[in-house]
Amino acid sequence: MNWEALKNFGLSKEQLEKAKALEPMLRGYKSPDAFSIAGNYNSAIMKLDARLSFRHDKDGNVVLAIHGIRQKPELERPFFGHEFSKEDKANLLETGNMGRIVNLKNYITGEMIPSFVSVDKVTNELVSMRASSVQIPDEIKGIKLNKEQQQALREGKGVFLENMISNRKNPFSATVQVNADKKSLEFIYPNAKQEQQNSLVTSDGVTIPKSISGIELSRQQQQDLVNDKTIFVAGLKDKRGVEYDAYIQVNHDKKKLGFYSDNPSFDRSAVKEITPASKNRT
Repeated sequence: MNWEALKNFGLSKEQLEKAKALEPMLRGYKSPDAFSIAGNYNSAIMKLDARLSFRHDKDGNVVLAIHGIRQKPELERPFFGHEFSKEDKANLLETGNMGRIVNLKNYITGEMIPSFVSVDKVTNELVSMRASSVQIPDEIKGIKLNKEQQQALREGKGVFLENMISNRKNPFSATVQVNADKKSLEFIYPNAKQEQQNSLVTSDGVTIPKSISGIELSRQQQQDLVNDKTIFVAGLKDKRGVEYDAYIQVNHDKKKLGFYSDNPSFDRSAVKEITPASKNRT
């Protein structure tokens, strides 16, 4: 790499290192974040925010590629010969991934290449990746994939997996899908609207979450809360990270869940004091 050439854009090798962008760029990825680019070309001055990457030019030299930020993805014009369908556009705008494999044309060789297409969520640039480059694992975060799930991922479809285990040992659920920009699988979490649609709600409007303090609730536990039953959940964590167990039920007065150390549904009026006989008092 000609490091002196970076100065033409107001950049330096040290600046990329400090921003922790140099290593991924040398491995063929884009910089994780955008940089402010400035260049003076006598008759024109360029200023923009962009992600950066290293690419080979036609002579094999390593050059700087600038990926400027766009207002929105360019979905109304063909992308390497592919015209986006209405469903393609909806998928790209909603999840960032097209959700299927299409043939893209290499205009230099004329080759038609089966590819995934995604949107760079920082710059709104459309990005492609050869379908043959993806590697689908047998297991993701503790969940073993069956053949149907693996095939769906190879085809670019999203697969929803429940109760995966995070690096912090907490269960979580998400849709897994190939992302061409990241060149790997990514986790797509439900947005607030989807979460609300999938959640149960009591008759007076209290939303029952799918998880509490990182502990996933079963559908039966959620339904029990809706039906004003009390559930017991172990292994919850407070703000200090200290684990505790709790009985949980809906507090209709405060319109939220109530947490109790003792079972609030236990009928203490039914408890009778028993006086032992004299011979048993000791």
